[in-house]
Amino acid sequence: MQKLKISGDSLSHEEIAEALLQEAGVLVSLPTDEVKVLDFLGLRQLSFDFGDEPDFVQHAPKLSEHLRAALSVNDRVVVTHSELGPKRHRWSVFHEIAHFILPEHLDKIFLDTDRTLSIWTKARLEREANSLAAELMFQGSRFTEESLDLPLSCQTVLQLAPQFDASYESAMRRYVERHVLPCAVIVYEKSPGALSDDVDEAKYHVQYTITSGPFRRQFFAGVKTSVELTSGSDIFQVHGSWNIGNVVQTELLVEREAAPPWRFQTELFTNGYKIFQFIIRPLK
Repeated sequence: MQKLKISGDSLSHEEIAEALLQEAGVLVSLPTDEVKVLDFLGLRQLSFDFGDEPDFVQHAPKLSEHLRAALSVNDRVVVTHSELGPKRHRWSVFHEIAHFILPEHLDKIFLDTDRTLSIWTKARLEREANSLAAELMFQGSRFTEESLDLPLSCQTVLQLAPQFDASYESAMRRYVERHVLPCAVIVYEKSPGALSDDVDEAKYHVQYTITSGPFRRQFFAGVKTSVELTSGSDIFQVHGSWNIGNVVQTELLVEREAAPPWRFQTELFTNGYKIFQFIIRPLK
């Protein structure tokens, strides 16, 4: 059966998402109901361990142990790995829906791994699918518009992420990328082989930095730490006073070559896996 395509290759991903959500009848409610979108497109959704399903694995046997999601166009079925958590499952479904409707995504089967489902993928089609998946999850500009009515704070992300059924990490990226004010977030990842699960004692490194357009023009696009690994207590500058979802206020010093350092007011929180340092404003 022919794939459904939204006409007009020149349409933006936000316009495609709005059209699909409107036609599927889910544009006015939160969170975006992926089941209704699947039903509208005539797609079934299954979850199983790909290692137990040779029909999918035969298309890319080397990927079998790394597969997280797949789309079979001819079978009109979206599959996610049964071990994915709810947020990863939901993101993967939107990613496969994007493959199904985007112009130029003409393959009969799409096989996705952690790499292709991440923001770091270099493959053009996967980047496009991730972009449209975000538009579907955050309902185009709706997340940003609602966030701009709230304070410039991590608390805004913690409040809105559950409403959109999004992970704190994806919501924080969306919040910063689309914000009209100068702001940024530094994401610290627990270092491989960390001996402790305790945030205070575990070692972290900077995984990536996301900045708003105004922040990049005024300050910087990315940072690196002066030491390779940093303990959680050094980042939080306090010991034992945090919990998942709690916000801690700190200051951040960013050194520059041949210029005085910048000092910023920041907020920190953890999702239990990573630490997020939200840069709010410079300090005089």
